[in-house]
Amino acid sequence: MNRYLKFYAILTSLGMLIVLLMGAIVTTTGSGEGCGNSWPLCYGEVLPSQPKVETMIEYSHRIVSAALGLMVVILAIWSWMKFKQIREVKWLAFLSVFFIVFQGLLGAAAVIWGQSSFVLALHFGFSLISFASVVLLAVVIFENGNDRATLKINKNFKLNIYLLFIYLYTLVYTGALVRHTKASLACSGWPLCNGQLLPPTTELEVIHYIHRFMAGLLFIWILLSFIQIRTYYKNMKILYNSFLLLLILVSLQVTTGALIIFTKLNLFIGLMHGLFVSLLFATLSYLVMVALRKD
Repeated sequence: MNRYLKFYAILTSLGMLIVLLMGAIVTTTGSGEGCGNSWPLCYGEVLPSQPKVETMIEYSHRIVSAALGLMVVILAIWSWMKFKQIREVKWLAFLSVFFIVFQGLLGAAAVIWGQSSFVLALHFGFSLISFASVVLLAVVIFENGNDRATLKINKNFKLNIYLLFIYLYTLVYTGALVRHTKASLACSGWPLCNGQLLPPTTELEVIHYIHRFMAGLLFIWILLSFIQIRTYYKNMKILYNSFLLLLILVSLQVTTGALIIFTKLNLFIGLMHGLFVSLLFATLSYLVMVALRKD
């Protein structure tokens, strides 16, 4: 029975990642209005007749998101029934369902009434929480209630993990805001912004510059944390391997961020950028969960 649940948890996690990437495609291609202001129908039709490319992109995103929403609900109920004695399962099941429903309603509101760039950025942030909740739920299911990983580290380094998580989540919103305000190319060149070292002055340049600056700080923060782990916690495999993965992912994120500018919004590079930040967030979420556990 648990074997089927584990397989289903993996399938749902991969599906949630696909939904995130499809959402990035909708934003990057400007297909958010591909079905007009009609929801859940597309231009008032169940199946859009003579659809344009942007219509197919938006509508397929809706279909897959709805299917995954149902899968997440099933996973939450199934895992709750199987592991209701584990407190984490209850919270993760609730968070995964709540945020996938909430971000779906937020997306529907954006289609029907329109939303500001800031609210649209929240949509991606909530999607990340739902994705991470599903991934962590899968991790707990694989633990099967036994051999639960914990971190025996001092309070200061645990605090470092928590603050890093909050900082990354804030950074995610700045990145989503860059996309939704179409500020991705506001700064030409990299690492300088339009050849300037000092902060720019126009609104789009400021939005882009803040995200770029915060991303650089994230890389330095993770690098310094990894160096500290190599010095004091090298034998703690969960912590060491997790931060090694974080360092690799943040390096790839920074690299793809620069390539987005050099390639002038190449779709594949943009998707890879979204993929790496999603995996980065899920990995750090796992560390937070493990750090919160009692020894």
